[in-house]
Amino acid sequence: MDSEEMTQLLHEIILDYNQQGAIHSGLDYDEIKSFLGPFTSEDPGGVSAVENAIRAYLKTSVRTDHPAFLRAFWGGSEPASVVASLISDIRNTTMHSYAVAPSATIVETEMIKAISELAGFPGYGIFTTGGSNSNEMGFLCAREEALPGSSKTGIGNERLCAFSSAESHYSVDAAANMMGIGTDSLIRIPCVDGKMDPAALNDAIIEAKERGDCPFIVLSTAGTTVRGAFDDLDAISDIAQAHGIWHHVDAAWGGAVLFSKKYKFLLDGLERADSFSFDAHKMLGSSMVCSAFIVQDEAILPLTMAHTNQGDYLFDDPNRELSLGRISPQCGRRADALKLWLTWLDLGTKGLGERVESCLDVSNHLANLVKNHEDFTLVSHSFSNVCIRFTPQSGETQEEGDIRIRKARNILENSGKSMVLDSVLDGLLVIRFTASHPSVDKAAAEKFLSDLLDADA
Repeated sequence: MDSEEMTQLLHEIILDYNQQGAIHSGLDYDEIKSFLGPFTSEDPGGVSAVENAIRAYLKTSVRTDHPAFLRAFWGGSEPASVVASLISDIRNTTMHSYAVAPSATIVETEMIKAISELAGFPGYGIFTTGGSNSNEMGFLCAREEALPGSSKTGIGNERLCAFSSAESHYSVDAAANMMGIGTDSLIRIPCVDGKMDPAALNDAIIEAKERGDCPFIVLSTAGTTVRGAFDDLDAISDIAQAHGIWHHVDAAWGGAVLFSKKYKFLLDGLERADSFSFDAHKMLGSSMVCSAFIVQDEAILPLTMAHTNQGDYLFDDPNRELSLGRISPQCGRRADALKLWLTWLDLGTKGLGERVESCLDVSNHLANLVKNHEDFTLVSHSFSNVCIRFTPQSGETQEEGDIRIRKARNILENSGKSMVLDSVLDGLLVIRFTASHPSVDKAAAEKFLSDLLDADA
């Protein structure tokens, strides 16, 4: 394929962008596999083979920019972010050293500073592979802070333990697993209305110390996965600082409110944390993946990533101190910061804030409709998360109510009317609605509720 043929293919792909169509193909696994094949070729197939594959992929992929795509905290990408992804691919940049990625290094550094400024942080951090990886980075930095030199010596006989809320993301368990302390060392703290109970946290830390364990991190959540709750960051910082424990905030979902004057108060106290996770691909329209890990202390990342001192063959250029590979767990890494950079330039801080506020206005609208509808029960509404259950019928058991929820959700997805999650909240199976991209407007929310009611008929 030559550059002219590539240009023609890119034009065809762009024409598909934001086109109307079904949310998914309706095909099953075997049908999609058959449609996509072949997957390898002994002989060159040229541009026609690639064109056929592209068309098959576009036809069988889920349209995440569809108004009925309610399943995740992200949707279609902003045009500027799509262009940024293409630029990254055309230059085929990897972020390990300044020498090979000078422009991308500067862009990433400036994006870290810009996010930090919104959050009241000094401006240090690194882009990561996603919110889960950012939470793992919080664990690693907390370990190095608690046990200086542990990046080299390991944790020895120390019985490290971590704390997070009962409703925090499962990546916290993954972090405990990958760090080698095991998920049993993660202590889940009870919640009150979805928020971590500060008193219970304080008691748990004291009990852990009395057992001879070494508490090293408390992870709070700004926007829980199901309920959308924001922990009391000030109260948790008070406790973490009193016990000398690292405080990391998982703001992968809720961090978008940094751009909103109206809702930024939800992150009050964030500036007191030691680190936080931020995902620009959630609600802000950057393409997957566009995530950052932000820290207060500039010195902690080089100490935590001390293994990079072995890579002299990567960082032997005169600008070694500028090479971001020294503070990242990755060597090969995409220039993801370009997606936020171009999106920010395109929409501005004001436009990004308006995007966030629009999403929350839609969720507020749906929550009010549910409150005033006799056939639905509003189980929870926080941030952009609206958790719904059908009003119980006469003599209906909880299990029968759960079955109604699961059946309706499956009908909606199989019919292609909408893609939405169900999840357990307070022991009940609920439908979780979120507005996370501009296609989900008030009309889309109203249609979803109507379709949900029809699916229960």
